Amino acid sequence: MSVVVLIREARGHWVGEVAAAVHAAGHRAVLLAPPVDAAERTSLAALVDDLVAVDDVYDADAVAAEIRSRFGVPAAVLTGSDGAIASTARVAELLGVARCPASVFARCANKFAVREVLGGTAFAVISSASEAASVADRVGLPAIVKPVNGAGSNLVRTVSTVDELVAAYELLAARLPESADPRYHRPLGTLDPAATFLVEGFLDGPEYAVDVLIRDGVVEPIEILDKPLIDERKFELALSCPPAGLSAERAALVTAAVSEAVLALGLDNTVAHVEVIDDQQRGPTIVEVNAGRPAGSIMPLLGRLRTGIDVFAELTALALGAPPPAREPAKLPIPLAMLILYAAGSGTLKSIGGLDEVAALPEVVDVVTTVSPGQVLTDEQETYAVNLVVAGFADHDDLAALHAEASKLIRLEVG
Repeated sequence: MSVVVLIREARGHWVGEVAAAVHAAGHRAVLLAPPVDAAERTSLAALVDDLVAVDDVYDADAVAAEIRSRFGVPAAVLTGSDGAIASTARVAELLGVARCPASVFARCANKFAVREVLGGTAFAVISSASEAASVADRVGLPAIVKPVNGAGSNLVRTVSTVDELVAAYELLAARLPESADPRYHRPLGTLDPAATFLVEGFLDGPEYAVDVLIRDGVVEPIEILDKPLIDERKFELALSCPPAGLSAERAALVTAAVSEAVLALGLDNTVAHVEVIDDQQRGPTIVEVNAGRPAGSIMPLLGRLRTGIDVFAELTALALGAPPPAREPAKLPIPLAMLILYAAGSGTLKSIGGLDEVAALPEVVDVVTTVSPGQVLTDEQETYAVNLVVAGFADHDDLAALHAEASKLIRLEVG
């Protein structure tokens, strides 16, 4: 039986989903990951057929050599880990099984490079606090400051004055070098992501998330989700589909912008999770392109329930160069939402309580945890800890009330 190799940089919900798709396609699933403790090895053994420890999953030459020595040439190599997507694509190139160039994934991971290709709102990079005034003149205020290669809402800041831009720069310059996330410690072309940050003009309008499949140059949007609840850290608290109040005409404009963007960036035979703001003046404008993986956490589950499309099975088929997988009828083609609950504070997760109580709420369809005791969490990272699939809500106010109720029930003890 042929082998499909999965490469993981850190714990991720995606491993079980992709391994199941690999098995359904008739292949063995092998996981390459940094060394894990005995308890995690046991839990992973229930998902994959073999587990290989590698010290540096980003060293494409070493990883490719390890795979070749153990398994020969695999049927495919893929990942769902944000920081390992470009290096995994390079491993696939070295083994002769690539379906999309690694350079394309590297470009998509660089938000400045994406802006250079796609344009949109005014933008610039800032490499020292002394550049704040000139950058503000070029971009305009208010503006958004963010890491050039981050994901989620980690250290994204809105600034309205030059002094606030200086403060945001100094915050990112202090925090990112201390981050445990390895992507901030690897050069991004000529940019140092721990010292150079992206500044973009502020976009004013509703924000949407869209997962797409790209197969042989044809883009297929799966689902559009809106983001009705976002906290002061810009962390998502709820996503819902279909988006309330989004007309078919506006939805078509959003998906068209996404389709044009992924093709302009050179993506093909892969999936992407794209963030869009429908700006009042510019219309749908791309905010972020997460190439080579679907949405995080249980967002793909919402799409599967509403459309019948299993994005992990699609990703696996695309990596294999196989025909599209069979699609099931939609199980819940009704309005659905995802509620996200985070741990408070930073430290080691000791316990998760209240899961049975929140599952008993009448609106809750499913409860999925993507963290486990012993995992180190930080309140600066958008780690979706407990995720609820909910139905039967009337509007966004209903979702806000339900989130508040669930927040009282879930207990994430961090110490």
